[in-house]
Amino acid sequence: MSSLFRYSLALLAAMAGHAHAQQGAPTPAQASASPAAISRVLTLADLGYTDGVSFRQMNGQATLYVPLAQPQVIRDGVLRLQLRQGETLPADRYLQVRLGERIVASRSLQDAGDAFVLPIAFEPEDVTNGFLVVTITYSGAISDHVCIDDRASGDFVSISPQSTLELELTADAVDSPMLFSMLRPSEMRVLLSETDSLAGLAAATRAAVLFGAQSGQLHFGPDDGGQDDAGPDGRWAEGVVNIEPTSSGAAVEMSVSNAAGLPELTLRGSDPQIGLWQLASEWNSLADTQDVVTDRVELAQPDLEALPLAVLDADLAPREVVGTSEVLVPFSINDLPSNKTVAAVDLQVAAALDPEGRGATASVYLNNTLLGNRPLSSGLPERLLFDVADGLIGRDNLLRIVIQRQPVGGECRFRPQGYPAQVLPGSVLRLSDRADGSDDFFHIQQDFGAGVQLVLDPDSRLDIQSAMPWIAGVAGSLIPGKAPVVPRGTVDAIEPGMPFLVVSKNDPGDEKAAVTFDEGQVQIRDSDDEVIYSGEDLERLGIVQIVSRNGERGVWLRPGDGPQPVLSPQRPLVLDRGDLALVGEQGVQLVTSMDRAPLIQVTYPEQQSLAQLFAKYRPWVVGGLWVLLTIAVLGFFQRIYSRRKSSSGS
Repeated sequence: MSSLFRYSLALLAAMAGHAHAQQGAPTPAQASASPAAISRVLTLADLGYTDGVSFRQMNGQATLYVPLAQPQVIRDGVLRLQLRQGETLPADRYLQVRLGERIVASRSLQDAGDAFVLPIAFEPEDVTNGFLVVTITYSGAISDHVCIDDRASGDFVSISPQSTLELELTADAVDSPMLFSMLRPSEMRVLLSETDSLAGLAAATRAAVLFGAQSGQLHFGPDDGGQDDAGPDGRWAEGVVNIEPTSSGAAVEMSVSNAAGLPELTLRGSDPQIGLWQLASEWNSLADTQDVVTDRVELAQPDLEALPLAVLDADLAPREVVGTSEVLVPFSINDLPSNKTVAAVDLQVAAALDPEGRGATASVYLNNTLLGNRPLSSGLPERLLFDVADGLIGRDNLLRIVIQRQPVGGECRFRPQGYPAQVLPGSVLRLSDRADGSDDFFHIQQDFGAGVQLVLDPDSRLDIQSAMPWIAGVAGSLIPGKAPVVPRGTVDAIEPGMPFLVVSKNDPGDEKAAVTFDEGQVQIRDSDDEVIYSGEDLERLGIVQIVSRNGERGVWLRPGDGPQPVLSPQRPLVLDRGDLALVGEQGVQLVTSMDRAPLIQVTYPEQQSLAQLFAKYRPWVVGGLWVLLTIAVLGFFQRIYSRRKSSSGS
């Protein structure tokens, strides 16, 4: 995956947000009465800072990069930082905020209170190279206690992930598919002009993958609540995408219109998913005109031997290290090529020496497992190579590189000087072939990265509109955003060489699935042999399981007869480990691996085998065998006794 592709996806996710405007101060949209203005409100959590930002020990700096693409679309904006702070010893502590290189706020924290809001107004001119760069610096000192160790102060400053960025946009200026994708809300709605088109099925599924359907942020069909218009404050709270499949013509024609004062994206063509794919790829910058025609999108082929850290969501900039500093490198199983895993972490790290010639130490963790550590004592770039054990890689992963220096202390010295250290861009994850026998949902998700065949079985009697609430969450959880979706008309049309996702009431595999419905009544029992689901209770649930057809693995989704899943960011549908999941209105109800220590057992009372009968009546069978064995033993000894007695009598 290229860095531009990641940048595009970040933009799609970054501009997604919920309204969390602070009371008391008017939003930019409220301050303007212009009918052409719309407002967007997003949070730090929407920008990827799910835990916010925090500082301690009277020292720290964080730089936030807010992608805002085209500054001419922005009228003005306000960043409202929600802060909590505290201390255990009196100290002089300060917080400074810069936009680019311009200092816009400096605040003493002595009398600020435990919690407060710091508003930072900005203008389009503050956006540089497509980003609003916000640098927050925390500093302090205990001037009356020269010999005290500042680590004993217990101070902290915490910036909430619910801090908001409020934007006022010129509605008419959001006039291209590229800008729509960058500035769209998190809540999205897809309107399909046809409900039985294979191209429409593929496009709706691709929308589910790209627009957060697994978190309940994508809706299908008209909004009965009438929320398509801008609210009284001009807020753009829901983005609308119209998908209009055609039988011929270009793959996709994309255009943006301004209906009811809000931008809407329309994709029309023989394969509308191509347009969505373009907007999530490195080619999205070519969609910067009002009307865009695209027939084909190709992505660079991944390196099968190494994955550079520079293309992942990592900040590899140099940092001043006084005591401890961390470099966090998150990556997903989707970032790895199909059938590959991480065999080793190969780092290039440089750390400057202090005036006394002391260096630093680097400790490397993968998913909270220590891979090892090395001293950085030369002052030159050094290579650190650590092997990765099998089974350590999962669906979502975190590589953490901790760089530590021993601060100079004692003799009432001033705070020690920080010296730079950097994880260099030449650092990579070394890849190797994945071991055979891996059969988890997250492995299927990785295999889907090269493409997935999608079948909505005609025998299921579901059209796209009614099936998408079941498909959307599963597709959003399992299909990577870069994966081509290849629709097939029937199960028999599935071709070898590409995994599949089949939505059907009938088992599409050629081997018996873990749960099948062609053997009569089905019962799901726990480890104590108690029935958990059966009959109508089981029929109401959707069942997701890994199956095999013609030697190709895939996923069978059997929609339930009950309420469709109602998902949210707080209750997403996530399929990670395991090969069988039960899905209901509340999302995933149960997930387990039927090959490794299953949590459940599946029985068919109407088709009981000898093994099932033995399991059911095991206490009686074992008791009966003990009785028969006891009688046989007593009979044997009785015959021996009778023979001895007869011999003695004669």
